[in-house]
Amino acid sequence: MIDLKYELVGASRLGNQQDVPVVITLHGMGSNYLDLRPSISFFNQKVIELHFQGSIEYANGYAYYIPRFFEASEPDVIGNAAEKIYEQTQRILKANHLEGHPLAVIGFSQGAILATTLMTFHPEWLQAALVLSGRLPDFISEWARQHLKSQEIETAVFISQGKKDIVIPPEVGHQLFDFFRVYAQSATYHEYDVGHGITMETARDAYEWTTTLKLGKESLN
Repeated sequence: MIDLKYELVGASRLGNQQDVPVVITLHGMGSNYLDLRPSISFFNQKVIELHFQGSIEYANGYAYYIPRFFEASEPDVIGNAAEKIYEQTQRILKANHLEGHPLAVIGFSQGAILATTLMTFHPEWLQAALVLSGRLPDFISEWARQHLKSQEIETAVFISQGKKDIVIPPEVGHQLFDFFRVYAQSATYHEYDVGHGITMETARDAYEWTTTLKLGKESLN
């Protein structure tokens, strides 16, 4: 399986500081690994950035998978894409001596779906996740019922949803929140007067939320 293109920022400068988090970003369909760079500012502290780019050309950018679930099942398509990201991340962390750093993820749209899958498959792996305009894959609920206990996901989860989103409607965001209220130790939900996107209000709320996290001691404030 071909590795995803990625960008690792700050590892050489901050890698020797064990309390500096590594923040993974996962973009939406038709975008690239530059898209979520600005979202790193959601964190109120120094971070090491790991931006992944999908390997499939789609529209004017890339995708991690193509959602043709009539050809292959969600577990095969989404689950395999998530595991590919997990395995490559582990290799990158090891190669750069970052294994002991706290981990967080920011995912938008397809990236948010993958972030949700990663948290479910690996409930102790990530300390924080910002799930922006995502949905709960159909197979994840059943997988969680079989494999997870209540509040077993140790990740603190921030969920944002657009009230005018026609790609992923608000009721889908509610379903995602309901899932994490059961399986995650901490989850918060926000709706915004926007379509399928991220607003300045989202950024402000996300920033305020990250100030409540204890991912490291090196605050920028």
